[in-house]
Amino acid sequence: MEQDICDVTLWLIEKHSLSRVHVWVDRHYTQISRGIAGVTVMTSPRHPAQLTDAAHEAFLALGYTIEDTRADTYGHQLCDGHHSRHEVIQAYARIENALRLWRSQ
Repeated sequence: MEQDICDVTLWLIEKHSLSRVHVWVDRHYTQISRGIAGVTVMTSPRHPAQLTDAAHEAFLALGYTIEDTRADTYGHQLCDGHHSRHEVIQAYARIENALRLWRSQ
């Protein structure tokens, strides 16, 4: 999951020409595998809904199910943002390909 969080973070930064963004993924204690409770994108000083919607769609394209049952959750580690240009390009291509395949289904 940590790799997916980083890839989605890097994809958002690249796609929307952002300097920094945090992708916060919540998971219920009972969720396993590819189940998550929610995704929130945070930029300073606000939380733009369009970026959260894009991240939500990217996680669905990566095979996650998103269901918030309102039970207790915990957050997953944020991406540290220290990546090479090569890693950014790989992450961008991975997410774009996943979205293309997911949308064509």
